Amino acid sequence: MVDILLVHGAIADGSSWAAVIPALQDAGHHVVAVQQPLSSIPDDIVKVRQALDLLAGPVVVVGHSFGGCVITNAAYGAANVKSLVYVAAFAPDEDETVVSAAGRFPPPPSVPFFAVDPQGRLTLPQDKFVEFFAPDVDPVQARLMACVQGPSDAARFEYISGPPAWKQFPTWYVVAGNDQIINPQHERWLADRMGAHTTVIEASSHSVMVSHAAEVADVILAAAA
Repeated sequence: MVDILLVHGAIADGSSWAAVIPALQDAGHHVVAVQQPLSSIPDDIVKVRQALDLLAGPVVVVGHSFGGCVITNAAYGAANVKSLVYVAAFAPDEDETVVSAAGRFPPPPSVPFFAVDPQGRLTLPQDKFVEFFAPDVDPVQARLMACVQGPSDAARFEYISGPPAWKQFPTWYVVAGNDQIINPQHERWLADRMGAHTTVIEASSHSVMVSHAAEVADVILAAAA
């Protein structure tokens, strides 16, 4: 048995992993899905590191979307980490921002629709969330996900990442082949740069852990083996 720590992305919450968790538990693992504040990347890193420090290990740390940036920093130097899994996720190198890395590729079609409210919090309009974030999810569930999305700070795109945990631990990567939030070419490039064990799910949206939960669970279980 290992501990598995699941880290959600921006405009999401821990329930993002609901379809994956039962398979991990049925395999005998202890699973924790952290709830991040999404107030800033540093705040998210602190929350995830606190959750990680409570686990005896060995720990498989899994990040989706911006959760990849968070685990890259939060897992660095952690003695109890066994492996990392990036699920359609950012994975910056030291001194990179997600924007500087993403600039190598054409912007995904969702970019013009992200909105920043007067408090500096970022969301997608609910109809655009369904269209771009979760187009291959059951429509009722996709609308629910859009309704409960967690607004995040817009400043996170300019966060300068620290030393990356992916240089310290074995790494797996799930590429969502039809991702409209992160360019799939960007995801493939990140996976190649890390030398990750890579699984490409060609038809999947950014919500790959919802629409292709079994395949994502299999990758996490491989990282736990």
